[in-house]
Amino acid sequence: MSSVESALESFRDAAVFPARWPHALDTLGQALRSDGATLVLKSTTMNSIAVSTSILPFLPLYMSGQFSDPREQRVNPGLRNDFMPDSAYFSDREIARDPYYQELLKPCGFGWSATAVLHGDLMVSLKRAFKRGPYDGAELHALNSALPGLRSISRMACMTWHSNFTGQLSAFEHLRRGAILLDANARILQVNACVRFGDGLYSVKGSLRASRAADRDRLRKFLSALVMPSSGTSSTVPATLTLPRPSGARPWLLDGIACTDALRSLHSGAAALVLINDLELPLQPNDEALRQVFGLTPTECALAHALVAGESILNGAARLSISEGHARQRLKSIFYKTRTSRQGEVVALLAKFL
Repeated sequence: MSSVESALESFRDAAVFPARWPHALDTLGQALRSDGATLVLKSTTMNSIAVSTSILPFLPLYMSGQFSDPREQRVNPGLRNDFMPDSAYFSDREIARDPYYQELLKPCGFGWSATAVLHGDLMVSLKRAFKRGPYDGAELHALNSALPGLRSISRMACMTWHSNFTGQLSAFEHLRRGAILLDANARILQVNACVRFGDGLYSVKGSLRASRAADRDRLRKFLSALVMPSSGTSSTVPATLTLPRPSGARPWLLDGIACTDALRSLHSGAAALVLINDLELPLQPNDEALRQVFGLTPTECALAHALVAGESILNGAARLSISEGHARQRLKSIFYKTRTSRQGEVVALLAKFL
């Protein structure tokens, strides 16, 4: 296996196991005769960048904002472009005068880069020492020869992550929980079929929004703590957010799960899952499970539904068009089959079969 093929294999592994990014980017840089490499999503934050170990010591200084990176605004290659060197965006005079190049990169041992887009807002950048000079034509040709492989891996990684999250959303749907997948800017990527917007919780221009201004601020802080877990706000934000409903119905309960590995992969586009618990949703135990586990009859399953929904024996009997005495006999049978002795006990047990 050639060094470039080995580098591509390492890149593929890191797209799935993001803890391997430093090694993978080291391998890529070495294979392409560079001194370092970065993978970055625009706009650059600590959660949207992966770097080789050669660059890692300088990352805090870069992220401190002490030196404004002029490439953030100008370097914007497209999928039709190959690797683009600094000279494609800046003149020699601009580079010689810019503090970012002269006061940050040069003292750190770096100075030149060549950047290409992989897909969407994801870019890879190869770095080299200032003393080696900018990338020339032959060197760019070598970088460009590896670019189709990098783009292919990125597309496949993106599809794999997308498929994984689609499966997770479907799993929560089976549990009758609304689930919303968000990106690093808290924008909605996907929702499952259980999500119902309205009555205090809305989707506005691709973002979650609450009705009242005070609730919008609480929701914003809640989502920020999810998609940026290192921001330091998570300690002051509750794990579960309660949002009132203007209709007066019971509030929405929102739980969040940070997709840490997916975010660090940079290929998934996902940063967090928001789970919605609708307290107004009627409880419906799984009839098939009740029949298989406890041997309940169809009438007993229907009575179980009524009990779990909070109805009395009398109302449950009326719904089933049976006498109250018959309903009580069915309840005794349910007690026996489920090894319970009180109505509250059987309701608590059957609620586990929702």
